[in-house]
Amino acid sequence: MTEVNPIADYAEGKSMLGLELYLLNMTAIEPFDDPMKAYFGEHRAAFDEYLEWLRQIEADGAIFASVVLKDETSRDGSDMVIIRAASYADALEVAEAEPFHRAGLRKNTIQGWVMNEANFQFTLKLMSQEIVVT
Repeated sequence: MTEVNPIADYAEGKSMLGLELYLLNMTAIEPFDDPMKAYFGEHRAAFDEYLEWLRQIEADGAIFASVVLKDETSRDGSDMVIIRAASYADALEVAEAEPFHRAGLRKNTIQGWVMNEANFQFTLKLMSQEIVVT
C-alpha cells in the first residue's frame, strides 16, 4: 500500500482534512429508563463529578464535541465525546477519569476518529454577546 498524505500530496482545497481525534464512547452498563431522574437521585454525586469533569476537559481544550446518544424516543444514559489528544494513551487517560465509568455505570471505549469533512457555521452577535453554531 502506498503512503499518501491527504494534506501534503494534493493541491489546496482538493484534499481531505485528516484531523486525528479520538472517539470516547460511553455506554451505559445497565440502561436507565430515565437517566436524568437517576442522575438527580441515586447517582447525584457521580453526575456532579461528571459535570466538573466535562468543565475541566473543556477548559483543557480536550473536548472537540460532546453529545447525548438517544434513539427516536429516549436515551439510556450513554454519551459520546470527541477528544483532542496527542495519543491513544492520552485519550484513554481522559476516558478512565470519566466519573460514571469510575462508578461502574458506564463502559468507556476509545477509538481513533479522523475528521475529513465538516461544515460548521458560527454567528457572532456583538450587541447581545451571543454565539450561535449551526
